[in-house]
Amino acid sequence: MEALLYLGEVSLYWLLLYACYWLLLRKHTFFGWNRAYLLGSLLTAFLLPLVQYPEAAPALPIVYTVSAPAVVVQATAPSPFLFTWLNLLWAVYTSGVLVIGWKLSHHIRELFQFIRGGEAIDMEGYKLVLMDNDRVGSFSFLKWIVVNRSDYEHHFDAILSHELVHVQQRHSLDVLLVEVLRVLFWFNPVLLLYKRSLQQVHEYLADQQAPNRDRYAEFLVSYALGAPVATLTNHFFNASLLKDRIKMLYKNPNSRWSLGTYAVVAVVILFVSLLVASCERDEVVPPTMGKQVEVRHNVWVEGIVRNSEGKPIAGATITVKGGSSGTTTDTEGYFRMSVPSSSKLIVDYEGLTKMEVSIGANYKSSRLNIMLSEELSRLEERTEEPPREQISTIDGQPIFTVVEEQPEFPGGITAMYEYISQNMKYPPAAVRAKVQGIVFLSFVVTTEGEIRDIQILKSMGFGTDVEAKRIVSSMPLWQPGIQSGQPVNVRYNLPINFQLD
Repeated sequence: MEALLYLGEVSLYWLLLYACYWLLLRKHTFFGWNRAYLLGSLLTAFLLPLVQYPEAAPALPIVYTVSAPAVVVQATAPSPFLFTWLNLLWAVYTSGVLVIGWKLSHHIRELFQFIRGGEAIDMEGYKLVLMDNDRVGSFSFLKWIVVNRSDYEHHFDAILSHELVHVQQRHSLDVLLVEVLRVLFWFNPVLLLYKRSLQQVHEYLADQQAPNRDRYAEFLVSYALGAPVATLTNHFFNASLLKDRIKMLYKNPNSRWSLGTYAVVAVVILFVSLLVASCERDEVVPPTMGKQVEVRHNVWVEGIVRNSEGKPIAGATITVKGGSSGTTTDTEGYFRMSVPSSSKLIVDYEGLTKMEVSIGANYKSSRLNIMLSEELSRLEERTEEPPREQISTIDGQPIFTVVEEQPEFPGGITAMYEYISQNMKYPPAAVRAKVQGIVFLSFVVTTEGEIRDIQILKSMGFGTDVEAKRIVSSMPLWQPGIQSGQPVNVRYNLPINFQLD
């Protein structure tokens, strides 16, 4: 899709650049400058969509990391349906390129076949081809100057000197450049205007070399016959350009001050390209609450999350406020993640008070010590009721969150992530919506190694929650957690990262 958008931007810049030429430059007598402008416009339009402010440079990608184990699961998205609108657009575009490309190659072959049909004479710097008929008017193409029978007999010297200018200044290469671009941008009619204007400037440049302006103008009028012309060539006579050619012959040259018009056009184009770049920057960094948006870089943040008793909390979630990135703590309560500067972290754990931690713009790498206290409602319950050993149970047996030996997937943590990666099926709804991110799950590994009580701690929607539950519920029996030498039920937190290839 980005390639199609790029082609569209190039086409729009061509239109803008040609509009500047038509309004400000086409009546100038600086024919060499006009030719350079038209050719430069065709090539510069490929660079203008790439212009961007330094602030708009792409930021480092935010990768959702898991502190322990440091493994990110990537689910491969299924191949999308073949007949999508994007595929249809590419099919139409490719078909147009093939058709127009074949027509161009066919015209070039016909042109060379026609040239080979005449008598070729090697001259200094060019080849003169004399035709024994008047099927096509005299023209030049690359190094060949083709003169038909009538022109050779009546107007040879005038036509030869005119066409020789086209050959020496390589005007045919300009026309070929436009034709090649028309193959790639067959849908853009503005290239026809570029071709016509270039051919017009070519004739002005050749007419400029005429030794006697009055006699040459009379000759052009007397030559005004309905002679057929060949495509892709610089032909001597073109009825549609005759009036403009004579007007330019008698037009007084522009003053040197008129060259400032080209500088004005350059400023206009630069302003427009920077304006477009600024709009793209605004898309990259969305505005917030009417405040001035500042471009932020990523910093690495690490720390340890503890409870009010100073014990590390395993499985606490740390997320970026207003974002989609986050991580969980390991068995030692440790976490490490990449976050934008000037952002806020949300530290959360079930049963404990949620905490916000600010990361300043000038944050320097240092280990954070975060302490979560129990929720007020739970503290009140503890003061009003006698203390209980456990709050959650399964089949009458308590559920632990921190144990001496954590439960383990058969083969270890690496085998678990391989199992998830191999069995993951990216939801079609998430593929169509291009949804990526982390789904946080919590489940209990029982004393028998079974997976029970699967909960979604952080949802992402579009079928990802259902798929995450499915993959966890289908896991084989785990090795249960151990506390005081006995297998126990253990609450286990697991982030699953959905990423499209």
